[in-house]
Amino acid sequence: VVEPPDEVFELGVKVWSNALVGYFVGKRIPFKIVKEHLEKKWRKWGAVSVITGDNGTFLFKFDNSAARDLVLSNGPWEVWGAYLALRLWEEGMSLSKDSFSSIPVWVKLANVPSELWTKQGLSYVASALGVPLCMDAATTSGNRLSFARVCIEM
Repeated sequence: VVEPPDEVFELGVKVWSNALVGYFVGKRIPFKIVKEHLEKKWRKWGAVSVITGDNGTFLFKFDNSAARDLVLSNGPWEVWGAYLALRLWEEGMSLSKDSFSSIPVWVKLANVPSELWTKQGLSYVASALGVPLCMDAATTSGNRLSFARVCIEM
């Protein structure tokens, strides 16, 4: 059994800390299409490296956490009509679809009373469906009050 020193692990964590892991729900999309499509969509926030993982998963490695977080909060994302399920990379995470015991899903909340139109209020409403992860930019800024988009883990 090989047991690398903590410094080796810490270096690896630093390398991957700004990454997202994802897969397309219900479809296999060719790597070249995923790379071209998402690099084009996401380049306004910074450079991203698209890396193929195991069994249809992808790693998206960003230059900084701000770009990574903007991609998460501005979803949902799709390629060729297939929804891209994304989650933050975590230390020790397996890069297979099997590691996704739950799935992040964007939901649209309509007819929310104005007194609940706060981050805490919308999170409370969304928690009836799953664990709230983030909200889109228009929801958090309050620029659109007709509906809220919240990403929840189901």
